[in-house]
Amino acid sequence: MAEGKLAMSRALGAAFLNHQVEQLEKSVSNSAASGNWRDRKYTQAAYNGYTTASTNRRPPNAPSKPVNVTRKKGGDIQVVPKEREATRSFDAGNRRKSEEAVEKDADIIIVDASVLIHALNQVKKWSRNGRGEVVIVPLEGEIAAFTLSNYLADISEALNTLDLLKKGSSALAQKARAASRILEAQVGTNPRIRVQRDDAFVLWDNIKFSDEKAGQASPEWIRRTICCARWEADNAGKTVPAATQPKVILAVCDPSPGSPQMSTLKLSAPEDDDSLLSPVPGPAPSHHNSNKHEPRSGGVQVAHWAAKAGIDIVKFEPTVQGNNGHARSSSDEDRPKRIINKGPGRRGGGAPQHNSHKSDGDKLRGGLVERSPAVLAMMEMVKRTDNKAVRVLARGEKLDP
Repeated sequence: MAEGKLAMSRALGAAFLNHQVEQLEKSVSNSAASGNWRDRKYTQAAYNGYTTASTNRRPPNAPSKPVNVTRKKGGDIQVVPKEREATRSFDAGNRRKSEEAVEKDADIIIVDASVLIHALNQVKKWSRNGRGEVVIVPLEGEIAAFTLSNYLADISEALNTLDLLKKGSSALAQKARAASRILEAQVGTNPRIRVQRDDAFVLWDNIKFSDEKAGQASPEWIRRTICCARWEADNAGKTVPAATQPKVILAVCDPSPGSPQMSTLKLSAPEDDDSLLSPVPGPAPSHHNSNKHEPRSGGVQVAHWAAKAGIDIVKFEPTVQGNNGHARSSSDEDRPKRIINKGPGRRGGGAPQHNSHKSDGDKLRGGLVERSPAVLAMMEMVKRTDNKAVRVLARGEKLDP
């Protein structure tokens, strides 16, 4: 009798262990971490059990629909269903998305090299998801050049403007390299950022200019950009078939020296003095680091010839430089600024602390570095025409001749 009970208990134990192993194997095979996600089978019973367990988690005395209790000005209590608030927020979100989708600069935008170098944030803005602009980047001589005698001349040794400007360690070369990285990341992955096709050009002689003598002294790289823009303006329906009346513009950027983004701040100078003030008198201008292709980075000449060719032009402002010398991105504007309180007093509201080392001159300095009177006098002496030469040390001290 005892042997029968022992054998029965062993059989029940073995059956229980087999059942546990089967349950573990099923749970492992259907888990999210398993690799065979294509073979997973979600039963209807498990799905119903999950939904009922998740939706019935409320107290027994709670109302069937979640409500939001608000109090009016008169003291009356108004019960607003939560579904109505969700509908309002959903409608507001759709309205905001529709307004952003409608707001676009143009249907087709031909970007000049000046925009890629000096206004790269505009290209990033057009590359975002939800935008509707189609950006065309001209080849500028990577494949062919359009000459005045109506034939195609192979100039495979010529590079585009970015390749010509990105060599070196100057600020212009750094901007050109940044633009090249953006194009490498967007072209091929973003369908709205496109490179000019091989046959997407109009011959230079076939373009009707407002001036009869136009085009006789235009550089070759300007001709290639204008020929590309003219073709896009004439064949906008092929590029954007869904648009009824597509708007085509040529985007240029004019980084003029007088613009706030390109000029140096004046610390102290007369009001009638328009000359820029450098921190210390620099050496004679050197042209060793200058690039002969630097005029290509300005959009003045391209805008001049595009206006004669009857192409719509939109000028964009250069990207504002940040505090660290790099271009300020659009995310920097939304990022909260760190505020440092330099004023007296403690956080707890205690009595203000007076610093005897501070003078009245420190209050007027602000965030700029003030020059000493000796440096200002030396700079005034350098500006004089009667003075022949002034020798200075690296720290700005004057040496006797």
